Amino acid sequence: MTVGRGTGLIERLREEMASFTEAERLIANFVVNDRQSVPFETASSLAKKLDVSPVTVGRFCRRMGYRNFRELKAELKFDIAATPWPRGEQFDQLVANDAGKSELQRDFDLNVAGMLEVYNLARTPEWDVIATILAEAPELYVSGFQPERGMAAQFAYMLQYARPNVRTVDLAAGHFADVLADDCPGRALVIVETRRYSRQAQMLARHAQKAGIALVFITDKYCHWAHQYTPHVLALPTESAMFWDTLVPMVAALTLLSNAVVLKLGASAEPRLSRISELYQEFTGHVGQTPRKQRGEG
Repeated sequence: MTVGRGTGLIERLREEMASFTEAERLIANFVVNDRQSVPFETASSLAKKLDVSPVTVGRFCRRMGYRNFRELKAELKFDIAATPWPRGEQFDQLVANDAGKSELQRDFDLNVAGMLEVYNLARTPEWDVIATILAEAPELYVSGFQPERGMAAQFAYMLQYARPNVRTVDLAAGHFADVLADDCPGRALVIVETRRYSRQAQMLARHAQKAGIALVFITDKYCHWAHQYTPHVLALPTESAMFWDTLVPMVAALTLLSNAVVLKLGASAEPRLSRISELYQEFTGHVGQTPRKQRGEG
């Protein structure tokens, strides 16, 4: 079987994604969204990472026209430098005295690579489309599940400074009626979720799609089902050398997105930002500054 070279394979995977089995979609999604990591994987390591069998990886490669995973990797023809970013002496000194030197150094490398990837994503047309959705939707909802709910809430709070009608949503009331029962045209929903994925996240995405809500999904590179519900998916790196997956690239992405929304709004955001700052100073204030209501009472 004749197959395309390099990017041709990526396009084939994207085009045929819907026809794959669930296990095959996991593999295809990893190759498409984490191409920089593919050269460093073997069939066994990839199977372990995706929780599938090595036999499944081999079968998938043959389906795509390759004898094995090694041949599929060669098709992509990567040219990746061994050390694509400099390491400073300060970091080398830090890890030199650390009992877990190799783990700390690998985690540092992974996080720096993840940050570079996020900043490159922030220059893409799809990023600009997502920022436009977040800036222009008349009603914007943000939802997160499991540990990610904290990041989702923080993201919503940041957006509330720049634009009105931003709300966090959850299942505390036993339903998502505040999103799904609203008839506001043009409304949008952001879901922040990483594996293991909450069943609620997938159900909410499915219902949002049926309701015609503009859906933005911010997730990791292993989520093979998000594209079933929306084309607006930011698949971010989360691999870590530590016990937990890293959330550093995701926090960076949410911060950059909130900044992109402010830039989209431009001068129209200034009155709201100023008013919120005034209200905060009046009701709460900052360290070293007396709230204005107390100054006026004197």
